[in-house]
Amino acid sequence: MFDGTFARREVYEAMKAVGADAAPTSEARRASEYLMREFERNGAALSAEKQEVLMSKLGEIEALCSSFCAALNEDATCVDFAEAELDGVDVSAYAQGDMEGTRRVGLIAPDIMPVLQFARRASTRKRMAEAKAKQCQDVNTDRFLRVIELRNECAQMLGYASHAEYMLKPKMASTPARAEAFLRDLLDKAQGKLHEDLTDLQKLKDEEEGPNAGPLQSWDVSYYSTKYKATLGVNEAKIREYFPLEHVKHEILSTYQNLLGLTFARVDAEVWHEEVECYSVREAGGEQQVLGFFYLDLFPRPGKYAHQCVYPLRPAFEDGDDVVTAACVNIGNLSKPGADGKPALLRFREVETFFHEFGHVMHCVLSKSKYSVHAWAWSAVPWPGGVEQDFLEVPSMMLENFVWQPEVLRRLSKHYETGDSLPEDDIDALSASRGALEGYARSRFISMALFDLAVHGGPGPYEFEGEKHDTIDFYNVITESLSKIPSVEGAFPAASWYHPMMGYAAGYYGYLWSEAFAADLFSEFEAKKPNVCDPALGRKYRETILSPCATVDGDSMLQNFLGRGASLDPFLKRMGVLT
Repeated sequence: MFDGTFARREVYEAMKAVGADAAPTSEARRASEYLMREFERNGAALSAEKQEVLMSKLGEIEALCSSFCAALNEDATCVDFAEAELDGVDVSAYAQGDMEGTRRVGLIAPDIMPVLQFARRASTRKRMAEAKAKQCQDVNTDRFLRVIELRNECAQMLGYASHAEYMLKPKMASTPARAEAFLRDLLDKAQGKLHEDLTDLQKLKDEEEGPNAGPLQSWDVSYYSTKYKATLGVNEAKIREYFPLEHVKHEILSTYQNLLGLTFARVDAEVWHEEVECYSVREAGGEQQVLGFFYLDLFPRPGKYAHQCVYPLRPAFEDGDDVVTAACVNIGNLSKPGADGKPALLRFREVETFFHEFGHVMHCVLSKSKYSVHAWAWSAVPWPGGVEQDFLEVPSMMLENFVWQPEVLRRLSKHYETGDSLPEDDIDALSASRGALEGYARSRFISMALFDLAVHGGPGPYEFEGEKHDTIDFYNVITESLSKIPSVEGAFPAASWYHPMMGYAAGYYGYLWSEAFAADLFSEFEAKKPNVCDPALGRKYRETILSPCATVDGDSMLQNFLGRGASLDPFLKRMGVLT
């Protein structure tokens, strides 16, 4: 709908005639400049004939991306295992398979990860990893390839060299070259850590499987990473018992309320599923005006979006004398209660994800803007607006840091049977483990981000290490080469990769870019230890980072909170590559 709106030449020409300089305020001028840019990026300045071709291509892209995501959301692929094959895994959360004595494992994260982390049989982990790596590739591979082709064609019609150039021009990074340089610099810095990580994991594999174990495979990484963290004192299966969902949810909401000076209240609102909850948000300390609303939709179900995200339902803006409050939904896919009556027990990664996504909720609900284009949004949303995409993750990634702090872990944890908090030794071990295996994790991420930039940087073949590759082969070659872990034979994992099809095309690098600046912001809270959840600093963060949303550019928001230019040093120290 908005592609068509921003393609209207008569509106574009009228706005162009007036000019952004005629806007009465700096905020109005910023909104006007944004709208003019959107018109131009949707072809309003093209001839009528070229614009018609462009709109046809954009419509095809939208249909293909929608079909791509629908295929994943509706995919019911499962793998049946004999219970003996799941040795090491708590099978209580899995339904019975077709045959007696079997359990059925789906391809959503709460199903897959316990198998990859805890199944003692390598053959079991291999079947699971292969099923996930090949998910939907029969139907989605051609869609992916066609979308890449169309995006670059559209960018060239608009005068850009590539879709990557088109996407990065309005971002903080501004050019693909700068984003790639950022990634490659971090990759170089991570190489020593990568070698150490793989040596440690290979040693654990050799100890368990014997001298003929062979090299690490993709299905070994999570399993031996879990074992490696156990050598640091982190028992993943044990600590999961300390994170029942209801308690975690209550304490995450409480932490955010205290940090940001807010009050949340459950609202009896109409919802789309019986598991969905609605909350209002007000200033702490009274029955003041509602600032906004959020919904929690935390469990997976058939046909539901199968990843994690926050989706705005209504942007914040002013309508005359009235203020329209924001509303959003936190779409989760967290572990459900077990079939044996156990409550939903979260893996720590799920706790971290919940905490992170709720940061997006706060960014959305607390946005204050006169114009809706400055309210919180992201590129998968139908309406335009929001901060620069490579700043989008900064606020929630900063807030995610709190989940690792001992004072927060004590509150978040509560054993589902005894009610005890996580023991201090486990808290210390968990906090200390944050930087574990950073070399592998960063290298794997960077390989995918470089693939994303490259394929959106123009048509193939793509050259890598002196050889040329088609798109499918290129994905496997670059991820294998940079992470040093072999790809699953015959798989094209990008066919089940949401991000490039849901608004992060040529933008996957933004997660790492955002994390780097988020670490700098959090260093201000770290300086407050042991009172890391300092409410005065939290209020400042709310006023300078969350509430302005897109009324201010990302660099200015960083400067306003930090009182100085941003630095990468805190992030490099966390990675262990800077002392």
